[in-house]
Amino acid sequence: MKKKRNIISLILILLGFVALLLWITSLVVSTGKSLREINIYLEIIYYVGASALVLYLIIIPFFTVLFAPPFSYRSADEKLTGSHSKKTIARHYKKMRKISKRLIRKKKLSQESIVRIKTGIDSQKKMALVEKDNKMQIILNDILKNDLKKDMRKIVIQTARDTLYLTSLSQNNTIDVLIVIVNNFRLLRKLVKRAGFRPSFFRLLKFYINVAIASMIADGAEKLDIQSMFGNVLNSFAKPIVGSLIDGSINAFFMLRSGFLAMQYIFNSCPDEETKNELINSAFLEAAGALPELTAHTMISPIANAIKTTVVNPTKKAFKGLFKKESPLKIEEKTKVNQ
Repeated sequence: MKKKRNIISLILILLGFVALLLWITSLVVSTGKSLREINIYLEIIYYVGASALVLYLIIIPFFTVLFAPPFSYRSADEKLTGSHSKKTIARHYKKMRKISKRLIRKKKLSQESIVRIKTGIDSQKKMALVEKDNKMQIILNDILKNDLKKDMRKIVIQTARDTLYLTSLSQNNTIDVLIVIVNNFRLLRKLVKRAGFRPSFFRLLKFYINVAIASMIADGAEKLDIQSMFGNVLNSFAKPIVGSLIDGSINAFFMLRSGFLAMQYIFNSCPDEETKNELINSAFLEAAGALPELTAHTMISPIANAIKTTVVNPTKKAFKGLFKKESPLKIEEKTKVNQ
């Protein structure tokens, strides 16, 4: 059943990707036609450049993810006790050792974590099976949390920050949609490369559906007349700036949600409907929690630095010069030597 579901998901992913390429091609061709009237060589250079960008930003990230090995970290979350059969516990322990060895082989861990795994395996030889399994699980969970998840969260935050900057500066809904699509493809590629594995094709299909929804939201956010919502609260100069920042923040939020959802898909298997809903809600809450951190770092820090450089430091220097005690003037007396 799962195999059939994954095959259908793969077919739908490929069909959706072809549709995306056709849409991008239509955009490129429509712009290229206008360049033909200026110069035929300019049009050719434009097509070559556009093709290279599509290849680098969309096609390569897509197929990098698609051809990555599938794997599940579900074993690290399954805590077994003595109530389970010896065969079940032995199978679980074997899976966790397999995950650990893969991570070491793929060079996804720090040297400290590699030493910890090897030392832990050596020290478990004389332990009972349940104790061995529990200790291995504790080590693996700590390593996944401190090595992989921490780095992957940084990747999600950074990509969302890039999305906020770019979509805030852009004043075109088509460009906003392209930025969201490209950043989602790049984000998933970075997460999969850091983890060493991709989620199943069924999970990938769900991720790309979220990308499509985020793209439509980016398109809709740009079309909203956010500036008029403020009325006379802001002056004419501040309205477009605040409106652009709100557009960028909306897109950044859904980028955060997509990234955290991808992490959930990589580290969890969603065995039932209830767990699936928990993962989606968890990704939503984590994105909501990370948004203030993102916007504060993106908006407040640059403004604070600019004020500090242009206002605070010069004022501080001027006040120091104003109240600085003057040093007494030293007059050197020159003695004339009579020859």
